[in-house]
Amino acid sequence: MMRSLWSAVSGLQTHQLEMDVIGNNIANVNTTAYKSQATGFQDVLYQTIKTGSAGSATKGSTSADQVGLGAKMGSININITKPGSAQTTYNPFDLMITGDSFFVVSESANSPNQEKYFTRDGSFTIDAEGSLVTTNNGLYVNFIDGVGSIGGNAPLISEATKTIAGSSTTEGYFKGNIDENDPNVKEGKILRLEVFGNDGEKYTLKFNIQKEGTEVGVFSLTLQSVMDAEGKSISGVAQQTVPLTYGKNDGKLTSAETANFDFGRGNISIDLTNTTNYASPMGNHNSTINGYRGNTKGLNQGYANGNMTGLSISDNGMINAKYSNGQTVLLAQIVVAEFSNAMGLEKVGDNLYSASLNSGEPIYMDITEDGGYMSSGVLEASNVDLAKEFTDMITTQRGFQANSRVITTSDELLQVLKSLKR
Repeated sequence: MMRSLWSAVSGLQTHQLEMDVIGNNIANVNTTAYKSQATGFQDVLYQTIKTGSAGSATKGSTSADQVGLGAKMGSININITKPGSAQTTYNPFDLMITGDSFFVVSESANSPNQEKYFTRDGSFTIDAEGSLVTTNNGLYVNFIDGVGSIGGNAPLISEATKTIAGSSTTEGYFKGNIDENDPNVKEGKILRLEVFGNDGEKYTLKFNIQKEGTEVGVFSLTLQSVMDAEGKSISGVAQQTVPLTYGKNDGKLTSAETANFDFGRGNISIDLTNTTNYASPMGNHNSTINGYRGNTKGLNQGYANGNMTGLSISDNGMINAKYSNGQTVLLAQIVVAEFSNAMGLEKVGDNLYSASLNSGEPIYMDITEDGGYMSSGVLEASNVDLAKEFTDMITTQRGFQANSRVITTSDELLQVLKSLKR
């Protein structure tokens, strides 16, 4: 039989395989985070008709005469480094990676020795147990543990995270002027300060500022009572009084700058440095002093008990819970993996890859370590280029046709040989 028959057959087979790859690419043109594939052909064995020879003093060298025996599939490469375009979904649990990293997912939530899979498909959701899982197949998304390496997937929403305990107010401050000729001060000016207790409930501290004696600039500050949210005084809180003394000439505080009070549901330190003792302008004798929760920088105000109102994911993969009391708590951070040779990853279906000997072992990290980031509410689209696929389809079709023509022409030559016998 003629060599050209078998060479053409191998050509048909390789072009069929290339068409399979092209068809798969086009089929996945709208598959989330799909990475297109491309084929590479190789020639196969050669039959040497005449060996080459070296040159001599009387004649030159000659090359070997070899006849090729066809083509074969050399490789099917994944175009894994080309990112797909961004598709906005407005779902906060849909994530897109910018960079060369992969999400890490597994079939079990917390088994340390389980097989890991890798994906660029960031379509996630919260399952019935409160865990972050892939939308399509329910695999668990892996987090960074407390020491910075890969961990499991503890539920984001659980009885422990649905609520957050309140925090007691530990600081406050009074600000404003005390006019000792103010009738209210002479009789006892009442100031109210709303605070949070160590039980997360709101309380009102009732203070009294009063002129003491006849000496200029001498007052007393007394915590008279503490009332709950319903306006009822709580028991067990003793009255506590501290002196306030101001300079006779400059009206500035000369006594202790802070006063500490036990209000029965916590302890609070009151900053008094922003108070003064001046005569009111225009002779109206009106004191302007008021109390404020927290320090002058707005810290240590405390907060009430809170219920979880939502989750958000930042660009570094940190998942934060938001609570009704205005607090935000970090629950977990999504881990990513990189590979020495990402093109060596093996596709296992369902938009998943597994590590291979050619890809190298996964390197787990915080996504920001390599300059990457995540975008919430966005998914990565397929990177299939339809213009290229259609062009490849045309050349593949022509190649297949040409190889089929080689077979028919070779058959015609064999028919001529067969007719020589007649």
